[in-house]
Amino acid sequence: MTDTILPKIQTSKKNRFWDIFWAIFWILMIVLLLLKLFVYQQVTVVGASMEPNYSTGELLIVDQINKNLQRGQVVAVYEDKDVAKTADYFTRFQTRFFLKRIVALPGEEIEIVGSKVIIYNKQYPEGVVLKEDYISDLNKSKEDASKYYFPRTKITDKNYFCLGDNRTNSTDSRVKGTFPDYAIFGQETVRFWPQEKFTNFGLPKYEYQPLSEDIKTKIQDYSKKSRFEF
Repeated sequence: MTDTILPKIQTSKKNRFWDIFWAIFWILMIVLLLLKLFVYQQVTVVGASMEPNYSTGELLIVDQINKNLQRGQVVAVYEDKDVAKTADYFTRFQTRFFLKRIVALPGEEIEIVGSKVIIYNKQYPEGVVLKEDYISDLNKSKEDASKYYFPRTKITDKNYFCLGDNRTNSTDSRVKGTFPDYAIFGQETVRFWPQEKFTNFGLPKYEYQPLSEDIKTKIQDYSKKSRFEF
């Protein structure tokens, strides 16, 4: 009697194990699918606007849900802000995205002199220069030589001023204006390809420097001009 019952018990336990295994497997698959559809998306870097930090062909994972947007965050933004207003899961794959970095936040003012980004806010009402270590020295020298000036501009509520790291080769908020929060598709969390460049995204640590007399003089000179210089 014992010999007959034992195999039945063992078979029953084995069947129960596989039932639990497949139940967990399919639950995980559904969770991963939901995360893929509604939270995390893969984006491909195209173009030179974020060099030297991001290059064409690199693959990133962006988080669509987290809206805790901070200065220094790299984000994928809709190229067409009007499309972003009505975009859904299906239509968003028919539009293009820009990869940019948030440099100024809602309620702040921004002004740009050459390669120097100047931020005005409650903490720094007189303005400070944002020290950006991720900008290459070559890029900085080119911008300084170009005598570029972007006038002091207020950033409205729920809008963000986004720039490419390669300031001499980037279509960004200097041309397209600020990006409202609904036009921000997602923020970078991981660069996973190529494998040797695998990194989790970390916010840069900024230093805020007071305006030098030279910058103050340039602001006075440039602000009198009727057009921007490039």
